[in-house]
Amino acid sequence: MKITRFNKDCGNSVDMNIIDGYQFDLPTNVVEIKKEVANSFFTDSISSPEDFKKRILISTVVPGEEDERYFLVGDIAATQQLANNHINKLHNKITSHIPYITFLAAIAYYHALKAEDVEDTEIEINYFSTMLPIWLLKKSATFGEAQTAMADRFAKKHAFKIHTPGFSNELEVTVKESICLKEGEVARFSLKKDLQLVDRKDVSEYEYAETVIVDIGGGSTDVVILPEGLKAANSRESFQTIEGIPYLAHIDKLRKEKFPELFTDLRTFDQFIVDNHESRKFVLENENTGDATDLTQQINQSLQEYADILLAKLNDVAPPPANKVRKYVYSGGVASILAEAILESMSHKIGEERTAKYHKVPKDSRYLNLYGLEIRSLGYIKKKKAVKN
Repeated sequence: MKITRFNKDCGNSVDMNIIDGYQFDLPTNVVEIKKEVANSFFTDSISSPEDFKKRILISTVVPGEEDERYFLVGDIAATQQLANNHINKLHNKITSHIPYITFLAAIAYYHALKAEDVEDTEIEINYFSTMLPIWLLKKSATFGEAQTAMADRFAKKHAFKIHTPGFSNELEVTVKESICLKEGEVARFSLKKDLQLVDRKDVSEYEYAETVIVDIGGGSTDVVILPEGLKAANSRESFQTIEGIPYLAHIDKLRKEKFPELFTDLRTFDQFIVDNHESRKFVLENENTGDATDLTQQINQSLQEYADILLAKLNDVAPPPANKVRKYVYSGGVASILAEAILESMSHKIGEERTAKYHKVPKDSRYLNLYGLEIRSLGYIKKKKAVKN
């Protein structure tokens, strides 16, 4: 099986993937279990790739180690006690096993869904790309050093076993080329073009203005200041991180203080907010009793409080200059959840007209980084083919 391109955003809550144009997400739930538990974990065989996606059990030898380890991934792992122990802290994606295991799980699902022959167990990936957050890039002497270390995790041969009954298999994966880019900055490609590499209608808005991409994640917020025309950031100081106010910790505090009897864990509460944020009406319905509990006021108030704090911090790291036009684009997994709160807060400060002109939360804000990877990969491969010809 040959894969031309595989682009991956290893999120703290959701693992986002586009493989040869096919987009899918996996919850970033990864739980290690013992071999004896793995051998008897499932009682029934499954037949559909979508069911398999929810019940992934794989084993592998993690690079740099010697022993084979067994992992539940995705929805099935969410039932385990340790499924979310990474979610409240920043984890080093260069060394953490989580991005590597979700990489293998994504391949397992794609193979189950798309392989013409299940016995075709050798998979060749021509081009793979992922990203690192700015806080992690800044820990290295140079960004390039960290990016190379992350890319090298994948640019090799990989072997793993699938233990889910009905999809049991042994796959071998070869990644021919691996690239790691910078989270936040890579979103500029998706502000320029769409997934067909056609210029976006509003791209001219950025021609004469600096653009600040505010990439709001569950654990930290990356801030990238781009020159006019959405050009690449030109200095280390153009990359900043807002730490100390993780969104997931903020909503978990709300859960523990206000709704501990309704939501027993952070993942469930986070998903409840994700599922209902577009309407900004948060009503929890009990399917067993028919009762409904309206949590709208408390949650909206908490989201507004967080947006106010975030914008105050943003003003410290990327204040609007007096002599330049600067636009702010909010992206990342949490941006759409905070969209109305952000725009409301800014409207109070600078008015609705200026807010509409200089502050933007795109409809696809959650996927701007992933789409940026995809757009860049399409352009890169197209250019590479042209050079060969």
